[in-house]
Amino acid sequence: MASGKAYYTTKEVSRLLGVTDRTVRRWIRSGRMRAVRVRRKWLIPASELKALQPVIREPEVSVSRVVIYVYRPLFEEEGDKSSISIPSLLSVDEEVYRCARVARRFKWRVIDVIRDLDYTGHDRNGLTRLMKLAKLHDVDAVLVYSKREAFGECYRFIEEALEALGVRVVEVKSLLK
Repeated sequence: MASGKAYYTTKEVSRLLGVTDRTVRRWIRSGRMRAVRVRRKWLIPASELKALQPVIREPEVSVSRVVIYVYRPLFEEEGDKSSISIPSLLSVDEEVYRCARVARRFKWRVIDVIRDLDYTGHDRNGLTRLMKLAKLHDVDAVLVYSKREAFGECYRFIEEALEALGVRVVEVKSLLK
């Protein structure tokens, strides 16, 4: 790590990795992260941080204001039955977290988070809101975890429309190694 310390506290590790102190302690209890207990504090070796810290490549875009966009169709049809997919809701927050982490890493200002949750199979109100922000030139880039998951099969068309308005689409998945 940058400071050259041999051991870090749970609070320092949480700040460096962008997670909560509670998460770090949970990783220690589960064995995901090695740590040494000294009196009432956990100390984590610097080697553990290097193993856990994701490697993020620098993007080729110069932006300052971003919107995080996540689309998830929650309406699934199986034969004669239709249902709402609850596991999809959990992955939405995970995608938002990953995108926000990349934005924080590159010091981009997140001006909006659009969770486009489609309960009917054909509503894209969030995409409409995203296009309005792009037309007003309020945003420099859109952060998505995966272009195909965010925009569906027509992702190339939506990406071209956004770029025609001067908005770049940054795929977080491609920035993570």
